[in-house]
Amino acid sequence: MITKTKDKLLAKYRTRIRERAIVNAKKQLALKGITPGELGPDELEILVHDEEVKIRGKLKNYSLAALITALTLGHF
Repeated sequence: MITKTKDKLLAKYRTRIRERAIVNAKKQLALKGITPGELGPDELEILVHDEEVKIRGKLKNYSLAALITALTLGHF
């Protein structure tokens, strides 16, 4: 039961990150003046993967900052 819920949550999390990464990759291509059709599927996948890594890094940093803030505020 817990495993199914966990897997569902992780799948939802991964899907949202993937969708956001695709949007970010399209923005990067637009800034460079390149259309997605000009690149091959492998190149597009690399761009999306790089964006996913960036998004996950930002989420980890925000989570850590929130944790530190919560712990710090508890001492006042």
